[in-house]
Amino acid sequence: MEDVLEGMGGPETGTLVEGIGDELVYISLMVGMMMVSIGSVLYRWNQQQAMGTTIHPDHRTRILEARQQLGLDDTQSDRQPRFTNNGQCPICMENTNFAVETNCGHVFCANCILMYWRHGRWLGAVGCPVCRQTVTLLLPLFTEEENGSDDLVQIAGEINAYNRRYSGEPRPLLDYLYDLPTLLRHAFVELFTVGGLVMMFRVRVFLILLGAILYFISPLDIIPEGAFGILGLVDDVFVILVLLIYVSIMYRTFVANRGELGLGGDPE
Repeated sequence: MEDVLEGMGGPETGTLVEGIGDELVYISLMVGMMMVSIGSVLYRWNQQQAMGTTIHPDHRTRILEARQQLGLDDTQSDRQPRFTNNGQCPICMENTNFAVETNCGHVFCANCILMYWRHGRWLGAVGCPVCRQTVTLLLPLFTEEENGSDDLVQIAGEINAYNRRYSGEPRPLLDYLYDLPTLLRHAFVELFTVGGLVMMFRVRVFLILLGAILYFISPLDIIPEGAFGILGLVDDVFVILVLLIYVSIMYRTFVANRGELGLGGDPE
């Protein structure tokens, strides 16, 4: 009897950390990973805001070559855009023409970024001239006038070809988090724009968002707040974050297949 009582009162054995349940250890690790990931995304976003549209020093040689291919004079290369995107392309230093936004959130002329990619000796997808992140998706920001231009078909076709080629490449999880602000912004704008997204895509996004809201307000959680407090709230945030990443992947696939669906640029 004494042996039984001693076993009941002694420290828990066979666990990762003596005296602490494995469930708490796993939850703590998950919370730590989430906080590091979110902190990394916020730090990256803050860096991009500080960079503005200034060309990264590592890319200036390639930018000069691209400007020569575009027939621009060397005096324009000395001008540096400052800290905010005021409609000026960082490559040609002029107002954007058939503007596209990269998955990292920087805006260029479609022809400029495509020329930079073709003549920059890239082995794969182009690196962003501003932040060096790999550009796996180009999001059109065409004006109404540009949507009616004779050049639309050719430019949209080149953008769609680039997106189909590189948008499906394997990527680290952090890259999906880095892309969330830009992709979700475009997805939600198109979600409420007539002709922006096909109906089936709209229905899927609405169902996912509805599921996320219901999970957040429902007391039936994987880790209930009543029992675990703040850890239960972190569980809700984690599930919603996963659903948002899934929405961004859906939108990325939709944009990559936009040409096959017979759709042009975004109606923004």
